[in-house]
Amino acid sequence: MTMRISLDDLFLMLGEIALFRDLSEDVISDVARSAEVISLGKGRSVFTAGDRPKALYHVMSGHLKVSVSSQDGGEKVIEILSPRQLFGVAELFGDSPCVSSVEAVTPVVLLAVAREGVLHAVEKDAGLSRRMLSAMAQRQSSIERDIAADCFQSGSAKVVDYLLRLGGAAIKSGRQLDLELEIPKHVLAARMGFTPETLSRIFRELSDAGMILVHGRQVTLTEAFCRTYASRSIARCNVAATTPRFQASQGGNWFATSGAGRRVGGVARGY
Repeated sequence: MTMRISLDDLFLMLGEIALFRDLSEDVISDVARSAEVISLGKGRSVFTAGDRPKALYHVMSGHLKVSVSSQDGGEKVIEILSPRQLFGVAELFGDSPCVSSVEAVTPVVLLAVAREGVLHAVEKDAGLSRRMLSAMAQRQSSIERDIAADCFQSGSAKVVDYLLRLGGAAIKSGRQLDLELEIPKHVLAARMGFTPETLSRIFRELSDAGMILVHGRQVTLTEAFCRTYASRSIARCNVAATTPRFQASQGGNWFATSGAGRRVGGVARGY
């Protein structure tokens, strides 16, 4: 469903996204005329494999899964998209159908910029094309890291890495940390390449070891977990600090946004 947003508000929203932030006011105004804000319910598709690319998308709230399917109906989740992430960048420059499908796993709000508007802005500002190339390179590196993890990490290591990302810098304190899984468990399991039963077994093993406590989508990282993996968490934060991010700023009050997890009343939560 397309939401009714004024051109002035679209201009301000685009100015908060790093990809567009340094463009001239004239170029941002042109982009705003090609933009719209879309609200989708859980299970709704943004595009499916075989569709022609129509827009660049920025996640304002909620989470989506990027997946590919086999001819016999099998599905592989290759990425989970979170607030402040861009997608559809690479697809805009190809003349072939989309290979993957993107579906909302929670209710989402997206800012969509039509293909023609993006290409017109690239023609007027060469700096935008460089930033888009950087965004594509960053996403490719991220996918390559995920492929390496799928090949070489055990299932429990993948879960620990996910919990480290969800907990963020707060893990360095060494204190117990309460989190909420940002996506349903069956989607998380599919992203990691195993069944929901396997995910439940790994959670149970970590719980039996005194590392976590699990109640539905609520997960508590114990002091033992935080002390054990604090050094790995610091390394992840250092890498993140030196990696360029093409996301919206923390400022702005248009829609609720989150990172890996957000803290409310001292408790870290995701959507």
